[in-house]
Amino acid sequence: MKTTNRPLLLDGAMGTELRARGVRVPDYKSSIWSALALIEAPKDVQQLHQEYIQAGSDVITVNNYAVTRKLLARENMEERLEELTETAAKLAVAARKNAARTGVRIAGSLAPLDTTYRSDLVGSFEENLAAYREMAILLAPHVDILLCETMTTAMEARAAAMAASETGKTVWVSWTLHPDGEKIRGGQSPAQALDALADIPVAAVLFNCSAGDAIEKALPDLIALADIPVGAYANPVHHEPPGGEPEIVPTTPLSPDEYAQMAMQWVGQGAGLIGGCCDTSPAHIARLRSLISE
Repeated sequence: MKTTNRPLLLDGAMGTELRARGVRVPDYKSSIWSALALIEAPKDVQQLHQEYIQAGSDVITVNNYAVTRKLLARENMEERLEELTETAAKLAVAARKNAARTGVRIAGSLAPLDTTYRSDLVGSFEENLAAYREMAILLAPHVDILLCETMTTAMEARAAAMAASETGKTVWVSWTLHPDGEKIRGGQSPAQALDALADIPVAAVLFNCSAGDAIEKALPDLIALADIPVGAYANPVHHEPPGGEPEIVPTTPLSPDEYAQMAMQWVGQGAGLIGGCCDTSPAHIARLRSLISE
């Protein structure tokens, strides 16, 4: 669906930005990524949430991307799922409370249960549904939106969205694109991915954790196909190298202005939600806010 009003502005990166500030953020493929900051640097997490609000974000996302049982088990922390989910959610709530702006919404993250981009590790529908139900129930009391993000396959997204919808919260679904922009990373076309959600009350669909050129190619078709708002939050790079992964995608990161100019082109195409993914910062969001407000 083409949106003609001003777009909703999401926030930017958490893990890569914390790392840039000197916070210890371990490898996402073998450890628990930004979840460690919930234990070692919660004040930094809350501060970054607040900076995104100050920069102009209408929606901030809870730092629970890597708080899944499979990922926590890497550090023998599986039993801390409930504790760390609640910690992450409360940091976002506290940031909103302390911010000068009002009307900011909070999204809880339902992200891949295992390593990002690995469709071969997604598992069965039943396994995903059970895990996402547990996570959604933990997040629901604290959030306004449940964001099923960086979804690699149509089945994974369906399981996450179904679990999220059972809470009664607003549900958004965001897929990550193959570098060719013709399919999501699991191999399904955007049309197939969207069709898998047909019987679930999803309020918006997006693309994220992808390069700008892939989003530019895929977004018009999704806007034409969907009867709900469509959006994107990308990595700040035009092209993704073959075999690109989240931590190496931004080989030549776009500046805040360059990224904002790119994202505003999506708005011109009809996108109703925009923000930033890996390697974006409050500066990127602030520049987007200034362009949206012009």
